[in-house]
Amino acid sequence: MDSTTLQVLGVCSAIIIPLLFVAAVIKDKSSRHIILFFCWGTLTGFLAFIGNGIFSGAWSLGMAPEERLPTAIAPIVEEFLKALPLLLLLNQKKHPHIGMSVVYCALASGAGFSVQETIFYFSMSQGTAPDLLVLIIRTLTTALMHGMATGIFGLGLMILQKQRHILLPVIFGLLAVSTSIHALFNLLLPTNAAIIAMLIPVGLYLAGLAVLAGMTGPETGSE
Repeated sequence: MDSTTLQVLGVCSAIIIPLLFVAAVIKDKSSRHIILFFCWGTLTGFLAFIGNGIFSGAWSLGMAPEERLPTAIAPIVEEFLKALPLLLLLNQKKHPHIGMSVVYCALASGAGFSVQETIFYFSMSQGTAPDLLVLIIRTLTTALMHGMATGIFGLGLMILQKQRHILLPVIFGLLAVSTSIHALFNLLLPTNAAIIAMLIPVGLYLAGLAVLAGMTGPETGSE
């Protein structure tokens, strides 16, 4: 295991282990789920780091590595991993009703991933004041995008939970939406249309607040 991989794993461990202690003492099941999903998102940062390296080397897709990773490989790998534990909530016996908590858990998973990723990129910088400014901008844009992309998957599960007879197409459809948003953001960010990329997660966040404000439902995992 090289030093960069160890660094990513170290950051991951430093975030997850204390939060697991916190989750162990929390009695409210929904709150505990949110913390555990945040831990999963952080772990996903490490898993995606490994997965992106494997798949970017295995699939050429007719593009150079620096082109295929952010637009063709990373969105698929990262969105799949971030959303993976949300599928556990589709167990109808344990979770007959998928409530608002699925959205909160999805957002927590995306946020956990973004924290790991942002710390990693900042650790690779010189640690100067401009680097700190980049970190803040990244937190307000890229980090928010990760949370919203996974949050859309969770929101879709909550809205479409009654369509269990077409569950597989629904899951793949939601993953396609999340992946497309992620890929579009990465595609636009290094171009002259970067401002549009930055506005995508902000717009999704505001739209999500409006949607959630108009919805009510049982909490996922409530006892």
